[in-house]
Amino acid sequence: MASKALILMLVCVVSALACAAAMDMSIVSYNERHPSGRSDQDIMRIYESWMARHGKAYNDLVEKDKRFNAFKDNLLFIDEHNSGNHSYKLGLNRFADLTNEEYRKMYLGTRMSMSRRNARPASKRYAVKEGEELPDEVDWREKGAVTAVKDQGSC
Repeated sequence: MASKALILMLVCVVSALACAAAMDMSIVSYNERHPSGRSDQDIMRIYESWMARHGKAYNDLVEKDKRFNAFKDNLLFIDEHNSGNHSYKLGLNRFADLTNEEYRKMYLGTRMSMSRRNARPASKRYAVKEGEELPDEVDWREKGAVTAVKDQGSC
């Protein structure tokens, strides 16, 4: 009986931590008091705060204005989505000053055709050799193969 209570408490703690992490994803708070429409001045304040948080600086006012317009479009998209009845909320991240097209071009890369993917010969480098005994499990942390999460950029 005590183990059920312990499991229930663990589930509650994990749920609370997950909610706290989700709430921290954005500098914009979403709740019933959140305005459905924002003035340009409000958006500029949010933008300046976002720039400071993500270390953004632009070479000239033309570029800053272009990025502000992309940011404003993304914020409108986020507000519209978050005002609906969805199972998840959107927030601002370091890509909020990019248009959808710019993001796709910079970070999603090109897609290989199915014929090209299927044409590559399979490597036999890691195939199990006849008579070879493999362990039931391997803890790759002990082998030094597990490291902290890294931003792989466009890799």
